[in-house]
Amino acid sequence: MNPINKINVPDKISAEMRDVLRVQYENAKPIAADADNSTIRQAYIEERKYWNEGGPEMFKTLHEKIATSHGDIETKIYYPQRETVATIFYLHGGGFIVGNLDTHDRIMRLLADYTGCAVIGVGYTLSPEAHFPQAIEEAVAVCRYFSQRAADYQLNMQSIGFAGDSAGAMLALATALWLRDREIDCGHVKGVLLYYGLYGLQDSASRRLYGGVWD
Repeated sequence: MNPINKINVPDKISAEMRDVLRVQYENAKPIAADADNSTIRQAYIEERKYWNEGGPEMFKTLHEKIATSHGDIETKIYYPQRETVATIFYLHGGGFIVGNLDTHDRIMRLLADYTGCAVIGVGYTLSPEAHFPQAIEEAVAVCRYFSQRAADYQLNMQSIGFAGDSAGAMLALATALWLRDREIDCGHVKGVLLYYGLYGLQDSASRRLYGGVWD
């Protein structure tokens, strides 16, 4: 990429993020190129433990299995320490092949605490076991389930949102569009919160400005 007029990203990394990079560098454990999915997933779980330390305490957290046409899906409901104003469905990242509700526990607690929303983590089936659009269909099924049982879970399903990081951001956006295009009413989608999502772009202004060997 052309280095002219680019932002010097390493110079702008915060002290907190430098600590993160240091910890990850010092604890890096190479994974064999021929490692199977189970090994890769376990390595990711271990790496994510650092990211889940600390964070806000929830008023309560519930674990629920939701029946879908693809089988039971694990969900985790986070209730912040105040009356909830809406419900956010969170789709975790991990390149579609790694990650679970535990690897993204802290970010969901933070989101609930910051927003005053109940946050529902969706433990969608990973690939390559799941084929497109299974993960999206599972997220839609979870949304419909809680929409129909909002009172049972003390959820405000009149106002909802979707959030996710990386592959999860793509799934969050895709789920919102799936509901819209098929006119499925799970509540009024007030917005989507997408962290460094994967949307199929080959190039973008932000990538040209910020991209580099650190990507």
